[in-house]
Amino acid sequence: MSYIYIAQTTFPKNSYDQNEIKKTVTFIWPEKADIISQFFDSTCVKNRNLALPLLQYQKLGNFGERNNHWKEIALSLQQKNIESILAQVKISPEDITLVASVNSTGLCVPSLEALLMNHTALGKNTKRLPLFGLGCLGGVAGINRVNDYLFGHPKEAALVLVTELCSLTFQFQDCSLANLVGTSLFGDGAGAVLLVGNEHPLAKSAFLEIIETKSYFYPNTEHYMGWEMVETGFQIKLSSDIPNLVRKQIGKDVEKFIYECGLEKNDVTFFIAHPGGPKVLDALVEAIEGKREDFDLSWESLADHGNVSSVSVINVLEKTMKRKNIKKNEKGIMLAMGPAFSLELSLVRKC
Repeated sequence: MSYIYIAQTTFPKNSYDQNEIKKTVTFIWPEKADIISQFFDSTCVKNRNLALPLLQYQKLGNFGERNNHWKEIALSLQQKNIESILAQVKISPEDITLVASVNSTGLCVPSLEALLMNHTALGKNTKRLPLFGLGCLGGVAGINRVNDYLFGHPKEAALVLVTELCSLTFQFQDCSLANLVGTSLFGDGAGAVLLVGNEHPLAKSAFLEIIETKSYFYPNTEHYMGWEMVETGFQIKLSSDIPNLVRKQIGKDVEKFIYECGLEKNDVTFFIAHPGGPKVLDALVEAIEGKREDFDLSWESLADHGNVSSVSVINVLEKTMKRKNIKKNEKGIMLAMGPAFSLELSLVRKC
């Protein structure tokens, strides 16, 4: 399989306390003040980074204008990620043979990784893999699909770029519970992960090895989560049934995956989990019969940045790779859930 060498997240410079954002949203929807306060106070989010200055959201225009913001800011954030990784790692830009870009909150053609090739030192023969529409599971799914590629190209290195600017999807006219929840919970950011095949020179000094991966699709659940396309862009769909699905199905499938890998539950000592929100995280702890502290980095990421869709799990991965208390050969599960409804899993080993 492949190895995870480095993970990095970068966030927009516009950083706001949750209470400051709550005041702005209440000003826009004064008739919803009580329920806005209820949602904002229950998210466990303390701070969020936003693509635009807070007051500028009151002037957000049509889909074209929002998407132009997305393209400009996404390009800037990922350029910083690539430059930072290349500065930290002893690797030539031409040595990166595949770049996958993952997102669900903006569109551009050519896709983002192609635009980045004109703004970074990436080689002209780099293969491109744009992945759109995976939602919150996109971070793990992107890593897993690139892992599949590196299995067949073990001497190569690849980048996974994950970019979500959720705040640009804010819909003024949509007073639904889903949009209120999204407005109180989601943030913006970009993540990047460098993976190498098992015959690449960097494999010997990598932090994590990907041992096995698995995808689960749950039929007839597409209404649980996603986007509707409207004149002003992406309008959120979000079901309150997600925690119940997690309790009923996710824990069972995580346990099945562990057994299929020839392990017992106690063999897994750490989790790299997407922090969907407090109710989802609580349901996940219950479903796997774990402890809240098993997901302390997910809670930390949620508090510091909100739910940044597919980027959040990259932030949790980055935090995990900075930990000193994970011993060699300890095994962990990386997981995320997203639209369809789907689950993406990776079994990883500390090198």
